[in-house]
Amino acid sequence: MQQTLTIKQKRVLDNIELYLRAKGEPPTLEELRKNLGFKSLRTVTQYLESLEEKGYISRRKHARRNIELRNADSDGRPTHTVSVPVVANVGCDDLSLFAQEERDEFLEVDKSIAESDDSTIVAVRVVGDSMEDAGISPGDYVLIRFTEDAQNGDRVAAIVGDMVTVKRLERRDGVTILWPESKNPKYKPIILREDFKIAGKVLCVIPNPKAEITEVVYDDNYA
Repeated sequence: MQQTLTIKQKRVLDNIELYLRAKGEPPTLEELRKNLGFKSLRTVTQYLESLEEKGYISRRKHARRNIELRNADSDGRPTHTVSVPVVANVGCDDLSLFAQEERDEFLEVDKSIAESDDSTIVAVRVVGDSMEDAGISPGDYVLIRFTEDAQNGDRVAAIVGDMVTVKRLERRDGVTILWPESKNPKYKPIILREDFKIAGKVLCVIPNPKAEITEVVYDDNYA
């Protein structure tokens, strides 16, 4: 999986993709500089270096229009992916991390997972290892669909007070239980009798891009 983008990096990549769609060829460095309003070509080059390092583009030597999208069809046009915002870190081992609306980071995912006009899907970055038996490890990204409709057995992002955690949901006898999924005995279920909010259901897990495993793990409980 490709690494995440900052807002500014995404703006440069979007500009390249728009130019390709309109012209059928990649922009030159000078055209990119003008389109983006940068003062120097060096600024453009630095962004291209970052995009190449993160796996979004490649550059051919000694060519004036040397930018190639890594996710592109045979004509060099971008394939069907969509940018999903990373909105928060979530704690899988306790409720010690506050939910934050951080939208300075994006993941590129296939449209078979998320449609471009679907604003109900976001990504969150996992902190903690209490869900490792569910294939959710520290540093992974979890795609979540905003919904309060969840059933027993669903893995959910639950908000308790001002804090958020990912757990397996169970409701019984007027009590809500958020279960960890780990063999480590230090992790205990969170038992709630007061009102709390289900922020969303887990759609899939995208492993840490720095790890060797790159398989996307779908949640069997998601429908």
